[in-house]
Amino acid sequence: MNDTNTKDYMIDVAQDTTYQNQSDDYKKSFAKWRSNPQNSFGFQFIHDTREHSYIDGEGFVPHKAEVAERISMLKCCSLLGICLVVMLAIDFLNYFIVNKYAPDTTGTFVYFSQTDGGYGRYDVGMTFILGLLFAAKFVVPGLIFKIVTKIPNKVVFANSKGYEKMRGTAVVIMMVIIVVGRVGQYILSLLFSTVHLDGIYSIFVFSEDPVVALVSFAFFAIIVPIMQEIVFRGVFLQTFRQFGDTFAIMITAVVNGLCYYDITYLPFVVCCTAVLGLFTIRTGSVFTAISMSICAHITNFVLSYIVLYDLPYAKIAEVIICTVIVGVSLVMYSKLTSFGDWTFNIENDNSFMTMSKRVKSFIATNSIAVWIAAILVTMFVCARII
Repeated sequence: MNDTNTKDYMIDVAQDTTYQNQSDDYKKSFAKWRSNPQNSFGFQFIHDTREHSYIDGEGFVPHKAEVAERISMLKCCSLLGICLVVMLAIDFLNYFIVNKYAPDTTGTFVYFSQTDGGYGRYDVGMTFILGLLFAAKFVVPGLIFKIVTKIPNKVVFANSKGYEKMRGTAVVIMMVIIVVGRVGQYILSLLFSTVHLDGIYSIFVFSEDPVVALVSFAFFAIIVPIMQEIVFRGVFLQTFRQFGDTFAIMITAVVNGLCYYDITYLPFVVCCTAVLGLFTIRTGSVFTAISMSICAHITNFVLSYIVLYDLPYAKIAEVIICTVIVGVSLVMYSKLTSFGDWTFNIENDNSFMTMSKRVKSFIATNSIAVWIAAILVTMFVCARII
């Protein structure tokens, strides 16, 4: 009997899936991981194109492939929900420590009502502990997900070559998003203030002590962004790519945004992380997202320090820096579009399920539903009233 894989009408979904701008090592590793019969987290299906099921209103569709995809996706969603609950538990520990040892502060958040100097003061030890907990928030769930799924390192740390110019432009575009986002955050803060909600201005530990400032910079502008991108754009996004790139980008962006538990900060984070996911796919490298995130945090850190320390001509300096960033970005973006093949569109978005079915399945997963309910309660409880 001939091997079914050699027949033209037989399609191995795992082996034949195309991953945009990825190296051969990435494709082979991902296909091998997905095709492993002992791997319940990989979407695998040998599809006979001659066989279709008739569904009223849809016609003939490859129904069996859709069922196999849904089963695999629910398995991944269940594990993701558990990891997100672990993430929430670490944040509760962070909240407990802050309230016990620094009750007059607001943790790592600086709100708009505190930009006049009313933000919390921390010593080096407390800043270090907060930094470790913020890093652990991403590291621990990421390790759990990777160990359980056994997704290969070559997939998690995707790093295709030949997209250096695009990566450079991606970094500048991300900095522009930070500039625009700061303006948007200011507008949102004014809107939310009408209903007495305080908006998040920045997520850093600020202090006039240079050692504390250095520790804060190391954790919140370097270490935490690296850990966050490895987990969300490495582990999570790469795993969910088997259910479609657009779905993977959308899910990781929304989940990442909700992990900050603040409705005033949600639009800004979702926008930033969606762009991070897009450029990760378009350049085939998670290191693009890491570079973008680090530069964005450094930009936000510098601009926030200028304002919070009320340095001479602070507002003028902030405007000048933002103007330079926007100007440089326009030049680099024009060069990027001159390549001729640049587009923000996702080329490959393979899935046997409609987007609405994937979203419904994601939300209906028990662990995800529990996490979302907990997030909504947390947002309500942690809302800062002014």
